[in-house]
Amino acid sequence: MLRRFESINKCGIFEDFRWDDSVPDFERINLIYGSNGAGKTSLARAVDDLGSGGSGHLNVSIRMSGLDKSTNQRTSDHAPDDEFDRVFVFGDRYIDQNHDFTEDTEIEAVLTLGKRSVEDEKRIAELRRLVLSEEAAFKTALDAERAAAKALEEGYTSVARGVVNALQRAQGDYRSNGSYSAAVAKRRFEGSHSTWALIDDSTRTADLATINSDERHRVETKTHSFALRSDLCRDVLDSLAEKPVSVVLDTLQQHPDATSWVEAGRRHHEGSSSCIYCGGGLSDQRKAQIEQHFSDEVERVQKAVDELLREVESAQDALRILLGDVAIAGTLFEDLREPYRAAHRAASEQVRQLATWLASVQTDLETKRSNVVMAGKGTIADPPAVDGAGIDESVAAHNARVDKHAEIVQQAAKRVEGHLLKESETKIAWLVQASNGAAAARVTADGRLRKYREEIAALEVVEGDPLPSAETMTRELARILGRNELVFTLMPDGKHYRLTRHGEAARELSTGERTAITLIHFLEHVKQADASSGKPIVIIDDPVSSLDSGAALGISTYIWSETVAKEHIEQVFLLTHNFELFRQWDIQIDGLPSKPRRGAANKEYSSNCYELVPGHEVIAGVMRRVPRFRYWPPNEDTRKKVRSSYHHSFIATAGAFRDLRSEPSMEKRLDSMLLFPNVMRRMLETFLAFKNPTTVGSFTVAMRDMGSRLEELNYTGDADALRLHLTRFMHSSSHDESPETNVPVSPDEIESVMASVFAFMHAVDREHLEGLCEVSGFELSDILVAPPLADLS
Repeated sequence: MLRRFESINKCGIFEDFRWDDSVPDFERINLIYGSNGAGKTSLARAVDDLGSGGSGHLNVSIRMSGLDKSTNQRTSDHAPDDEFDRVFVFGDRYIDQNHDFTEDTEIEAVLTLGKRSVEDEKRIAELRRLVLSEEAAFKTALDAERAAAKALEEGYTSVARGVVNALQRAQGDYRSNGSYSAAVAKRRFEGSHSTWALIDDSTRTADLATINSDERHRVETKTHSFALRSDLCRDVLDSLAEKPVSVVLDTLQQHPDATSWVEAGRRHHEGSSSCIYCGGGLSDQRKAQIEQHFSDEVERVQKAVDELLREVESAQDALRILLGDVAIAGTLFEDLREPYRAAHRAASEQVRQLATWLASVQTDLETKRSNVVMAGKGTIADPPAVDGAGIDESVAAHNARVDKHAEIVQQAAKRVEGHLLKESETKIAWLVQASNGAAAARVTADGRLRKYREEIAALEVVEGDPLPSAETMTRELARILGRNELVFTLMPDGKHYRLTRHGEAARELSTGERTAITLIHFLEHVKQADASSGKPIVIIDDPVSSLDSGAALGISTYIWSETVAKEHIEQVFLLTHNFELFRQWDIQIDGLPSKPRRGAANKEYSSNCYELVPGHEVIAGVMRRVPRFRYWPPNEDTRKKVRSSYHHSFIATAGAFRDLRSEPSMEKRLDSMLLFPNVMRRMLETFLAFKNPTTVGSFTVAMRDMGSRLEELNYTGDADALRLHLTRFMHSSSHDESPETNVPVSPDEIESVMASVFAFMHAVDREHLEGLCEVSGFELSDILVAPPLADLS
């Protein structure tokens, strides 16, 4: 028998749940009330996951014992237990997963389980002992497997983070821990290791420098070498040495530096008989002598010298822009900068030497040009050349890297990645071996456990006739719904029913019809369960949430008849948010033989009632809703007297208000804001209907009529403000049956509203309010604020 939930984790809103020792343990009959969102379905699903083959035991630990509480006491401690195999859960999951209401609305029949032979019984008993032993071995192996798997995962994570930290600038797969995760590292180690290799420190440093370097731009490509044509020196010497055949003027022979002056002036004296410079006479004979001096041969030599001068000047111009600014070295990759500078220095010296040579030649040519009839010097040194190959190579290497920068970076990253993976290869191999060994040990233990359980299952299952019969299904459904339009017919395969309505295939069943059908099927299935390991434990979650009142009453009666009145079920849990159902069962429990109470000796009908309350707690730094069990009602006297939803509403609201006054935390105000507007409105409507029956049906009229009488009743506060405050709040905040709302009430207002409700009831009928407090165990001072609220508008 289940006694309490020691702990529940990761089951719906149950997170880090622990049982409160002040709450009594479960008994044979357990009635649990909780509003929507309190955690009832989460609780039912947590228990449902405990069945054989499930892993729910990892999140749930349950304390169990025999019927007398003193025998077979144990705690599951997050491990499988045979007790779980006799737990049957009815809820939305059972409806959704076990039955198909499409097409002709067929549901699977329940197989009858037959008797086992004496030999089978002996073998089953032996197998159960083996299962108990193997479960402990399996748990140990499972823990070891998880620890080894975690260590291996941490190893992969460490490798992945090391790779990302080193190679993040390379982008691609290495850009983040998300792109190069532990899973990626795992795939690397599971693949080929042939490209992995350790690299020396200098190579790794260079690769990391490449990876972390900024992207560069191309440098303009041109040649930085220069050489004069090979026969220039010879042409210059020939021109300098050449003497044109001419009659040399006596005066120019004595003054050769005036040759160019006379040459330029002769053109200005054509047709003139006197010198325009000195005014002297210029005879025809003298002009003839000048023309003979500057003959065509002289002009030919002059033109040749002019050509050479232009070639020299052109070379000088090219030389000045040949090398460019050495500052360009700063734009190159770091390792190319110094080679570039060294080549630039060497080429600059060659440029200087060649420029000197050209300047010397230029001087010689200009001297020759000034007096071509005079012979120049006879020798000239060979011109030097400028070798800019070193500069060109550095620029070419830089541009090649720029063009392939992404490829080069990835190649460097691959080398470093291979180095890091190779470094961790031995450690990861050891972790993989340990993890595989632990997994193999767990698989072996699990295989033995499955083998024993499968053999037990094979011995327990015996062929039989499908049950329940179609007649039983039809009869029980008509009794629950109060109508006989739905009829079941067993199909030839013996495993399915055909459901008809008025003779036609039944489609589009209502939620209530589905619930009723599956509940009958569920309880008939429980009835046929093998009781060799103990009677079934049944948990039923919110069976009347979508039914009308007539069907709800039928469901309630049917469940009571099958789970309480009959003897084939050991323990039952009924979870509901329907207070009327909760109240009916509370009355029926109170009327059981010997009127059992908490801890009563009558174990056949021992019972407890609980309220599931969703509070708020900080878990892992986050504020979350956390369900808590609370014994209900607060005392036995209240249990006798409280038999209406009106009394329950008063108890719930008064308790919440008292808690708010003692601890006005945001969490408590949020809880009250979500759960109590509807409760307070129904409580006020019932109170006003009692005080003024003629206004039933109009809350506004009832409040206005009663508010106008407050002054007659000696209310000392502002009667209109009190009435308007409550009327406005109830109209704006209490229209939903669900605690969820898209227009939340201000959490700062809920406490003042509660105070106003009790102040209003106290002003209208003090004796009535005092009676409610007395029957519910409250003091009037718990719910009245003194002095009265000053501003309620």
